[in-house]
Amino acid sequence: MSVKLKLIIAIMVIAALGALIAIFIDINNTYTKLGVIEVELSQVKDEFKQYQKLVLKVNEIDSKFTQELTHAKAENNKFYNNVINGLGRLQLNIDKAAKPTTTNLDDAKACELTGEARQNYYLLRDDIITKDNQILGLQEYIKNVCLIEQ
Repeated sequence: MSVKLKLIIAIMVIAALGALIAIFIDINNTYTKLGVIEVELSQVKDEFKQYQKLVLKVNEIDSKFTQELTHAKAENNKFYNNVINGLGRLQLNIDKAAKPTTTNLDDAKACELTGEARQNYYLLRDDIITKDNQILGLQEYIKNVCLIEQ
């Protein structure tokens, strides 16, 4: 073999080794990046699991208080319908001692609300039931979702 041929082969071997080293460095960098991505993926998975737990808690709270609200409103509607249909009465408690009168009202007819006042009473009661339920639900949400240790 001639010297020129040996020199060309040596240059080609050195070039091939250089290319292999470059490929190895590139593969090594890719594995390093892959390791970082795997760590980030693991963190995202953990955050997603925490988020899923929070969503489940929120759904449980929502379901619980929606059922309670539905039940309370149904009860209020039942009372209202009973009063309207004459099956029940809306009782008013009046403190007679608080009103100075000179006449004796023991024989007087019981006080009754007008139909509109009676309806307004039940509408207000329905609103109070809704607000109470919302407040209780928000309190439970704050206690079980917002204030948990993360």
